[in-house]
Amino acid sequence: MTKKLRKILFIICGILAAGILLYLLYRDYRPEIDLLMHPGKDMKTKLLYLLRQHEVRDGLFLLGLITILNAIPGMSNSVFCILAGLCYGPWIGLAINWCGNVLGNCIVESLIKRVSFSHKFKKNRFLNWLMNQKHPTLGMTLGFMVPVIPSVLVDYTAARLETPPNKFLSMVIVGMFPTSFIYAFGGDAIFNGDIKKLAGALIGIAILFIMAWWLVNRASRKKQKAA
Repeated sequence: MTKKLRKILFIICGILAAGILLYLLYRDYRPEIDLLMHPGKDMKTKLLYLLRQHEVRDGLFLLGLITILNAIPGMSNSVFCILAGLCYGPWIGLAINWCGNVLGNCIVESLIKRVSFSHKFKKNRFLNWLMNQKHPTLGMTLGFMVPVIPSVLVDYTAARLETPPNKFLSMVIVGMFPTSFIYAFGGDAIFNGDIKKLAGALIGIAILFIMAWWLVNRASRKKQKAA
């Protein structure tokens, strides 16, 4: 089997697994969906009560979905990370998000050498910026922190630079904490109607996007100099 065909097969399997988990979550969240579709008296109170009644099983479904969506290039798991905080509170939500994001990146990094990547992917400005860092560990950790930079670029960099597994795991654990934390606490703030916490989460997201803007400028300037 060629590396290109293997890549397509991995992506198809990931999408199918995500679809199954989405169906299972839809089935368990059907009461909340019905309530939103047909709002009635005390809808908010009933909805908030139902959201916090979900069992360990749904937490595992969310964990699996966050993991898979993190591993599929081009997919976003942010909605489900917020849902984890909304349904399970800030700390359990953080654990679900963090574990899912770490596992997703570990899976991708382990598969990098078994699949092929396009010429366009290899010429990506973020990838070039990551590959040419004086301190690659710091650069890759920052790459994991910024939502704008696809995690697969950082995973690819780690594989190409032959980063030791223990160092890669440390980078992922540290790098994926900020977004996992912000989404979990943001979801809990939405549940409690806590404006201060929600504002804090939005400020955190804004800081990450400022970091992204800075990294984009750095990557663009480096590409122009190389040209």
